[in-house]
Amino acid sequence: MQRKTKALVAVTTALAVLTVGSGTALQMHAANNVSAVSQTVAPQSVKADNTKLKAAQTRGTKQDYTVTYQDAKTAKQTTTLQKKTYGSDASAQKQVDYVGNQTQGTKVKLNRSTSAVVQGVMGHTYVHWNKGDWSVTAVANNSDVTGTPTQFAKQVNRQVTKASLPKDADTGAITVYSDQQSGEANSVAWHAGKHLYTVSGKEATTTVKVAQDVK
Repeated sequence: MQRKTKALVAVTTALAVLTVGSGTALQMHAANNVSAVSQTVAPQSVKADNTKLKAAQTRGTKQDYTVTYQDAKTAKQTTTLQKKTYGSDASAQKQVDYVGNQTQGTKVKLNRSTSAVVQGVMGHTYVHWNKGDWSVTAVANNSDVTGTPTQFAKQVNRQVTKASLPKDADTGAITVYSDQQSGEANSVAWHAGKHLYTVSGKEATTTVKVAQDVK
């Protein structure tokens, strides 16, 4: 009888330890979740030109999360910031569409210190230049009557010169369009070590501004 009692106590103790262990694991997992923008590098809100965006939803974990932004006036989603963690720096770097200085095309001046290369492809004009570890590509629709591709590129260059892009970026790439996109086609992507950050949005100026306001 005493042997059965000892056996029962041993089984009960083992189950208790297992339960505590499982609970601890669940707590650790829960602590790794993010549900507020303050738990991320994303800004709470941004303002560019006459448009203001507010963070609407945050979900994921500290390693991989998504923050969505809405237009403060229309409440429509316009922009997304994502963080993804890869197994190595090299793997994260491969996800950044960095374009070097080897691009061929007609050269234009954006300002005294910045030159760009212009290419025309299928109804669009691409103006490309580099700023340190960042590559920038401004895409203009040839049917856009609001200005020339070079004028749009100069506007983008002024914005990225006026305020800093994320300082911890190892390499980064910006691709923006002169006209508002139906989807979130504008993109600012960079990697910091094995972490990849991507801001995608419908409008060029606010997409870049979200990246510039990253903490």
